[in-house]
Amino acid sequence: MNKYSVAEIINTEVNTSVTYKSDLEQYGEREYWSEAGRFGDCEDYALLKKRKLIEQGFDKSGLHLACCWVETWEYHCVLLVETDKGVFVLDNRHAWPKVPGDLPYKWHKAWQDGVWREISF
Repeated sequence: MNKYSVAEIINTEVNTSVTYKSDLEQYGEREYWSEAGRFGDCEDYALLKKRKLIEQGFDKSGLHLACCWVETWEYHCVLLVETDKGVFVLDNRHAWPKVPGDLPYKWHKAWQDGVWREISF
């Protein structure tokens, strides 16, 4: 199976198995980064997707947590994944992987090589 298909399956699997719940609701904290279990917020979904992709043989260097502002100016976290069809966004807000430039997001930064780096698409 090609990398894009695996990424698509994992995106769907995680999005349908996790129920959105803010960190404040779950942990009583405004921000708490933890891999999603039954519940999670955006970065928790992204962390779980990253682990599942690594388990499927994806190279860590091709998986990047990325932060952006969405249409409502809320801050949001997604996973960028390098596939055989290019770079795609795995997002708990979308059922299918998306091309970063096709999303109406204002991109801010991505975790690459152990540091946050400014990004744009």
